[in-house]
Amino acid sequence: SEFYARAQVGPSGFCPHRFGRFEASACFAASFASAWAMSFVLGARDCIASCCARCFRIPSQGSPLLPQACTTKKLDLISVNLQFFSSYPKDEEKAAQRLKDILGVGTDSCADIIAVQEGIMSKNVFGELGYDLCACAGGAGVAQSVRKMVYDDEAAIRACPEELRDKLLCNQMYVRRGSGWTVLEKGVESISSNIGLEGGEGRCHGPLAKRSMVWVKVRHEEHQHDAAVYVMCTHITGGRFEDQFYLQQLAEERREQPLRCAKFFEERQQKHEDDVGILVGDFNATTHYAQDGPMHAYFQTGIVNSKGVRMDGQRQGLDGDEALEDRFKTYMTSPFTALSSRGWTPAYDSSIGPTSAFGHLIDHMFLSPSRNVQVLKAEVQYLTNQKFSDQEHTDLVLTDHNAVRVVLAV
Repeated sequence: SEFYARAQVGPSGFCPHRFGRFEASACFAASFASAWAMSFVLGARDCIASCCARCFRIPSQGSPLLPQACTTKKLDLISVNLQFFSSYPKDEEKAAQRLKDILGVGTDSCADIIAVQEGIMSKNVFGELGYDLCACAGGAGVAQSVRKMVYDDEAAIRACPEELRDKLLCNQMYVRRGSGWTVLEKGVESISSNIGLEGGEGRCHGPLAKRSMVWVKVRHEEHQHDAAVYVMCTHITGGRFEDQFYLQQLAEERREQPLRCAKFFEERQQKHEDDVGILVGDFNATTHYAQDGPMHAYFQTGIVNSKGVRMDGQRQGLDGDEALEDRFKTYMTSPFTALSSRGWTPAYDSSIGPTSAFGHLIDHMFLSPSRNVQVLKAEVQYLTNQKFSDQEHTDLVLTDHNAVRVVLAV
């Protein structure tokens, strides 16, 4: 078994196809020799059949065992919430230059794919930077206007440029022109339920805002196999408007929406065992709920004293703040519990820093169960400043979120 496993190390450094990753520098020569010797002892075909067919070809009778490239390629992704351009500079040339900087436009390390939340269907700021819009929730009819998505909240509507207030608010996916990653398929999925929110006590009311997931299926032009990468972008239910209704079925809804995204990948057509799923987007919460953390502070300042929340709690027989907070904790963390139960894992944690202007890491990336992907780098790209800090990270604010850029080896 040791020989078989080590024999899977390819010239590129590791092979994830059967036994996981193995460093090549120390053991490749010995491993190769071991496999070669065993092919005589056990019979060439029987032995080599245990090796990875992608790293070593199964030779014809009497031919030597030759290594073949088992290459990995870098996939550079960036996720950004544009806040329906409410904070976007009026000087769009300066804004474009800032976007060029975070994307690496004109450099050897330019991002391949941009996953956008809260974009506007009619406003494309990435086209002139060398990116093609490949998937848009608005184009598929799975989107609503800014006005409807913020439940006609006057303050939120005033913050949005007047000409965009009735435009479609969308998840979008952009792919760089000239990228080595070729788009094979693309699409949009609806992930929200038909739920009505019962208002009262100063809260809005009406149907739950539509939520979507946009996706692209890509493969690197130099990959010689059929496996592909599915990049999915979403923005699930939650945030200051909908959090007021967390006692009205929304914990279950927040759990189900990312599961629908995961299910889309798991039940995809033309699946290959080595396909990789990447789910990225705005989850409106941190992955962990701590009593000294930002979600607890948010509950204390924005949730527990809401008359509407108190009314919903009384209807359900929830007495006291502790009972209300227990349910709020379940509501906030349900997406992450759900994905974890399916074996999906986060690509990074809170050590990269906050993505929300309120100090929270709420923009996440999850990877499907796979040995064919490795996180090489994950870092925040500053597009906003913290509202409760004197430290300034950027002199040009574009949104109320920081972007996250992740480089993967696939």
